[in-house]
Amino acid sequence: MKYIFIAVIILAIIIVGVTIGANNDQLITFNYLIAKSELRLSSLVAILFGFGLILGWFITAFFYLKVKLQNIALNRKLKRQAKQISELTLPKVE
Repeated sequence: MKYIFIAVIILAIIIVGVTIGANNDQLITFNYLIAKSELRLSSLVAILFGFGLILGWFITAFFYLKVKLQNIALNRKLKRQAKQISELTLPKVE
């Protein structure tokens, strides 16, 4: 299932790239903070799409790792509390 999902995502990215590149061949001037460049519209859209995709993956990975670490901490706390409860409820052998 995981590999099918990855294949669909890659296929979607390829289709978007081909669609963007096929129809947008105008030259535009792109001004950014340091300099300016002459780029084809399809290249600029593809670069910005790729940047947005990578940024989205980084943000998702950050929150995924945050939740994963929180889950590890809560499991550790749960084990500690279960051990304390078992120590309190076991009959003492004298």
